[in-house]
Amino acid sequence: MRVIENPSVESWDQAVSRSEYATFFHTSTWAQIIAQTYPHFHIATKGFVLDDGVVAIVPLLGTAERNRYFKWYESMFPGVYGGPVAERNLTQTEINYIFQHLANKRTARIHVMGNPYTEYDLPLGYSRTPIYTHVLSLDKNFDAIFKNYSKGHKYSTKKARKLGVEISVAETEEEFRSFYYEVYEDALRRWGDSTLISFPYTLFKQIYRRHSENIKLWVAKVDGEIVSGNLNFYHNRHVVEWQAITRESYFSYRPGILLKTEIIKNACQGGFRYYDFNPSGGLKGVESYKEGFRAQKMHFYSYVWNGNRVHQTYHKARDLVLGLLKRTIRSAEQKESEVA
Repeated sequence: MRVIENPSVESWDQAVSRSEYATFFHTSTWAQIIAQTYPHFHIATKGFVLDDGVVAIVPLLGTAERNRYFKWYESMFPGVYGGPVAERNLTQTEINYIFQHLANKRTARIHVMGNPYTEYDLPLGYSRTPIYTHVLSLDKNFDAIFKNYSKGHKYSTKKARKLGVEISVAETEEEFRSFYYEVYEDALRRWGDSTLISFPYTLFKQIYRRHSENIKLWVAKVDGEIVSGNLNFYHNRHVVEWQAITRESYFSYRPGILLKTEIIKNACQGGFRYYDFNPSGGLKGVESYKEGFRAQKMHFYSYVWNGNRVHQTYHKARDLVLGLLKRTIRSAEQKESEVA
């Protein structure tokens, strides 16, 4: 197996396009969006030429500690699907080689979000945490899918239409800005301290400015005003909703359910296979809502490696020195105050 330290964008995206289990989050576009939004990250993606000539890609974002020696890697940030992709499934031997190569003497930590669309396990030394997403299979026509909705979701879809909720795809940066400042920030206020991570408008601006056919911000409007939005990413036969939010004051209009219904209908017409609702963070109410569309759980793992003993020794020594320095300073300050 041969390592490609800095694969070209062309070879990267070619491997991703040929992979049946790759998602939009594996593409160079997503990595570029994140790296341009968060300057402390740099693109650190690795390529591997397998013995049969197939190229495997591991999308990576890297960041350095203050000492600039030790590196941290994410595949992928922020908590979206990562791990290796290729035009075929990888053997466990190939997986082991790839991830042992990444865990080198300068690596402090590796975090790999797995991928529910392929099965693999990382080698010894990587701890794993089970997680799951909810996915709606699109192997039936839309009418059959809608017929299988829960009674409540069917009612909400019809109610939203009756109340005049309109669905469209955002085309201007102003619509992205409106979604962010009026819908997204309304949700942040509502979630309060339970918010795991919030994103700057810069990220949404970077997403818009890609002008990619694989990125769509679907919006629901009432009297011309955006009241709900779904930011979706498309790759191969996979559609994933990354942000799905409704303004609290318009909950009674049921715009979110109608919005999802129209997106799912569009995905069926486009020949997509999966509609991925994304993990719910263990929120049972959110999971129940997704299951009302008859989405099913798909299980996978999140992996972490932090087994660099040199790095661990370095941090222990640094903490010891800093502790001694702080105690020395406090002692000197105490003596100075006693003399005064």
